[in-house]
Amino acid sequence: MTLNQLRYFVEVCRQGSITRAAEVLHVSQPSISNSILDLEEELGVNLFHRIKMRLSPTQEGYYFFQGISRILSRLDLLVSDMQDMGKKNKMIRIGVPPMIGTFLFPDIFDLFHKEYPDVMLEMVEYGSLKTQEMVLSEELDVALAVTEEKETRLNHIHLMRTSLLYCVDKSHPMAGAKSIALEDLDNTPVILMQEGSYQTELLQQLFLRLNIHPKIIMYSNQLYTIKHMLTRSQAGAFMFEHVLKMQPDLVGIPLKEPIDLNISLIWKKDRHLYSYTSQLIEIVKRHYSKKSSESAHTSGQ
Repeated sequence: MTLNQLRYFVEVCRQGSITRAAEVLHVSQPSISNSILDLEEELGVNLFHRIKMRLSPTQEGYYFFQGISRILSRLDLLVSDMQDMGKKNKMIRIGVPPMIGTFLFPDIFDLFHKEYPDVMLEMVEYGSLKTQEMVLSEELDVALAVTEEKETRLNHIHLMRTSLLYCVDKSHPMAGAKSIALEDLDNTPVILMQEGSYQTELLQQLFLRLNIHPKIIMYSNQLYTIKHMLTRSQAGAFMFEHVLKMQPDLVGIPLKEPIDLNISLIWKKDRHLYSYTSQLIEIVKRHYSKKSSESAHTSGQ
């Protein structure tokens, strides 16, 4: 029994005809016919009902077809995986929202690159909602994203929790405020991240529910641009607490009703992962489990 015999058999089952199977596989009809006959002789069963020019699997043939189809599918994935591992330009596509990219992605890149220096991480920058869609459609292998872990089609590794702060320039009249309510922003110039951002959608829902109407003067995913605009105007913007630590010229004002967000590494459930993608997930899991344990140990002292 050869691999070619099995592939010929599966294709004849799918096409219902040796002629069509031969066309699809680009082999001669006699080659397929002889292979099927040899296979039936080896197995000791008839695999097909032969009705005029049409072939349909017998009960035994259909049972064999189901099993062999699964095996060939797994074999094809394995071969693809091995070919991918052998490529010089190995690459993992990882979705990274711009704000998360400033403080979280560099650590993950360093951890992975240290163990796999020949594998390239292609960073694709979109908001968390967009990156989740791209992971589900398999346009991305993995992503960093703000999540509520309600999406049952995704696997999650919780990385950290961060707070959303209202940020202004040090010269802004609100810069000295100890806290701020969203209602205080009614008719106030505000900059938001672009569509596809989890925090932007959340804030817009809150604005609608509270019936407040900030003046949205700009949507941008470029932190440099947002920071530059804050220094040139009386506008404010919402940023993660961890991002603000890297912006000494800005002041972060806590919200009276805090908005805390979970950041996770996500990937699609039941998707075949190439070995390097699996290794990236394991490295992240190991590192953040260790950090979580160290944090728990420190807080318990």
